[in-house]
Amino acid sequence: MIRSSSGLRIALILLGYIVPASAGALAQVPSPVALLEEVVARYQNTLEATFVHHLTSEAWDGSQTLTGTVQLWGDRYRIETLHEVITGQGEEVWIYRAADNQVLMTTIDRDGLAYSPGALFRSYGELYHPHASSREILDGVSYFRLELNPLEEDFAISSLTLWIRESDRMIKQIVALDQSSVRTEIELENIRVGLPIPPETFEFRAPEGAEVIDLRS
Repeated sequence: MIRSSSGLRIALILLGYIVPASAGALAQVPSPVALLEEVVARYQNTLEATFVHHLTSEAWDGSQTLTGTVQLWGDRYRIETLHEVITGQGEEVWIYRAADNQVLMTTIDRDGLAYSPGALFRSYGELYHPHASSREILDGVSYFRLELNPLEEDFAISSLTLWIRESDRMIKQIVALDQSSVRTEIELENIRVGLPIPPETFEFRAPEGAEVIDLRS
């Protein structure tokens, strides 16, 4: 896994300032299991979104922030940030860095797959157990908060929390905490699902003259 690439961790996870919702005459909050099933069903097709990604840790001073776009179709994805273009399918990943005119070809391990877009939007039932759901208000909009624990104790992510818009079951924010207490926060905007994405979007072709480094074992 290429841990030097912050973009790889994007593949992944979303937060903001949370204010508890008033009791009011609101609909009942779905059970954790039912809510998770609704979310998984919502993302069975394509997805496009812009994102803001924050990475923080008590061991660091400050934080790391990235912005970009993500496109997802099954286990195939494409992520574009200011400095990198990342395309992947399953364990295979290609990272293009324009500043270096360099392409890294690699495979990601089990821990890295925990942060992939496929794991983020489609594989919850295979990786996590939903244990709590509640309603909260974020910037005046009603959201369901869903808390997930990994099925395996030594999984890379120790806890995962989703904020799901009540009106359409779209994921707005995700927060992941890993075994080293590194906190990953991703906020999604301009979310679109079910729109056709050309298959070639996920096919990587090295730019002419780029240095290609194959790190696959």
